[in-house]
Order: sequence, then structure tokens, then C-alpha cells
Amino acid sequence: MDNLNTDGGIFSNPEDVGVSRSGLEEVINVLKRQTKDKLHTGAQLHISRDSKTVLNVAIGEARPGVPMLRDSILQIFSSCKPWTVLAIAQLYEKGKLNLQQTVKSIIPEFGNGKETCTIEHILIHEGGFPMFDYNEIIVKDWNQLIKDICNERAEYIPGTQCGYHRNTGWIILGEIIRRIDGRTIEKYLQEELFRPLKMKDTSMGMPKELHEKLGNRLALKDVEPEYIHWGGFDNLAGNNPGPALLLGGSGYTTATDMGVFYNALWNGGESLDGVRILKKRTLDLFTKTHRMGITDQILSLPTLGELDLRPPFGYGFFKGISNGMACSENTFGHGGLRTCKNFCDPDLNGLVVNFNSNTMLNELPHFNRVNEIVDAIYNACRYKF
Repeated sequence: MDNLNTDGGIFSNPEDVGVSRSGLEEVINVLKRQTKDKLHTGAQLHISRDSKTVLNVAIGEARPGVPMLRDSILQIFSSCKPWTVLAIAQLYEKGKLNLQQTVKSIIPEFGNGKETCTIEHILIHEGGFPMFDYNEIIVKDWNQLIKDICNERAEYIPGTQCGYHRNTGWIILGEIIRRIDGRTIEKYLQEELFRPLKMKDTSMGMPKELHEKLGNRLALKDVEPEYIHWGGFDNLAGNNPGPALLLGGSGYTTATDMGVFYNALWNGGESLDGVRILKKRTLDLFTKTHRMGITDQILSLPTLGELDLRPPFGYGFFKGISNGMACSENTFGHGGLRTCKNFCDPDLNGLVVNFNSNTMLNELPHFNRVNEIVDAIYNACRYKF
């Protein structure tokens, strides 16, 4: 396995924050074995604990013949949802919106059975309009997307069922931000989140000029031969960026930058160099569990004996074992279309894990891939417990 491209590795003295060096070496070996077994062509993994980076590594290829590096840019699909959530949290904290107010109170044309939908309903995927099969989303401009979503008939009364909003709910959140603040969501995030946190390799959306500037730094997504697509554009947006801005999936970043993001959340809403983006009490509200024990009509995860796989949610965050079977119940984070897993486990001294792969797998092999990595990480953290 030594002939695999490897950039980075173990940092500092991991034992200082209760992480085994030999355990981290095994984490790297797991990544290498998975790459050899074609579960990735390339991947990044950033791990920190108690705000200290203990591992930052990239393995394999970003695109054919181009090594994956720690500063390679990957599309992280739904793992970017928490960025928009943080923008909503900032406006909430400033008193510019209320989570129980209806979307219609901000976007008057939002209707057709959705009039009772609140901002909170969207954040916990109970908005009534998942529009999961709405594939025209990649060819329509922003204003037309908003018009289509506003006119869509509710599939159920908001707040009475759950149905994961892959993109449409988050587009509405972006429009709420634009109507309240005046800035587009991509500009808002750049000015209020990415720049303050010094997430220099992160963007919402991939405009043509940035795509050209990045060149080979932009990793290409690939799929396993028998991959079952969720939609006609699963693996195309990152490889062929266009004008569509999908707030539920158009995030581009590195595992390193996502480490910065989640460490700010672990640190109570303040970056490690002292820049506050959110008050701790606001962050605690958004990351606590607000929905649990309810079957999601889209994700349709079951109970298996005593094991309940129905995903609990904070406001825009998956909670607990939805992030990995070894995670504590207070873990908060988000995955991205069978390629990424990004989370913080506050019960394990602020363990922050950011795994990004450029290979999409079907659900079961991806589940197994992620849990093998997460299990190895938790084993590395438990040797002193």
C-alpha cells in the first residue's frame, strides 16, 4: 500500500489530547485498504480533538493521473447544508426572523397548501414539499426555482410528516436570507462565514471563473460501476459546474476547511483564533435534538430490533448514530450523497471528523466504508478511557 499517493499524515503529539498514534496509523491503513479495494479513487480525512488537529491526510487521486492533496477541492453535496443553517441562526440571533414564523410571512407567494410551513419545519425536514424528483433544478435560474417551489402543491400538511428536503427546502432558506438581508446566499456565506473563519478553499457554488482558476485542484467525482442514481445529476454537478446553485448540495471545500468550521461549532461559535460567528446559546439551540423517532418518508430508515435508525435531527443537523454507529447521541453533523461525512462529537472531548471521498458508492457499501473509518477513529480515541 506504500505506493499510494499520500499527502500529510499524523500531526503533533496526538496522545496530548487522548488519541493513540498507533490508532491513527490504523486509520490511515483503513483509508489505504479502502482505496486499494476501489472504495475510493481519492479521499481526504481531517481529525481533531479538543481543538487540536491530530490527523490531516489525503490519499489517492483527485482526478485521473492527478494526486489528491489536502488542498484539493471536493464537492461535498448535503454536507454543506449546515452552512445555510448557520446563516439562518445568525439572522435569528439578531432578531431578524423567528423560527416559528411562516415562510409565507417572508415570501408572500409561497402557498398551495404550504401556507402553515414555518422556518422550523424546513430545518427539521417537515415542510411538506421535498420535491425529491424535481430534476429541472439544474437548468433553471434562481428566480424560476423560487417560483416553481412556491407553486408546488404540498405533499402533506407541514409539520405532520417528515420528508427529507434534498435541495428545495434549502433553496427557500436561501431566499429567506436574501429577502431579509439583501445579499445572495453565496455572498452572505462568503462574507459572514467563510471569510471570518478563514475557510479560504470554500465556496457555495462553482462559478465558471473559479472552476477555470482551480484547474486540477478540483477533484472529479466518480461512481462504482453498479451505482444507483438518486437523480439524473448525482455525479455531474462537481465535474461540470454550471449556473445552478443548489444550497443543499453545491458546497465545495476541503476536509481541512470543514475542520475549521466544526471546530468553531465545538468552541461555542468562536473560531480558534477568536472570531465569533454565533453565540453559544444560539448554537446549542440549533444543534440540540428537535425531531426523533419519526420515519422519514424519503430516507425511510427503519428500526432493527432495539436499534432505531430513524434519523434524529437538530436544526439542519443529523444527530447521534446517523453520523456513524460509534457516535454519541449528542453528535451533530451531516453527510453528503454517499461520499462525505462531517461531524462533531462533543461527548468525546470535541472529536471533529471530516471525511470527503471523490467516489460515490451505493448505500450499503458507503455505510460500511464510513463506519469502518469512524470505528477506527473512535478506537484511537478510547485507549485512555
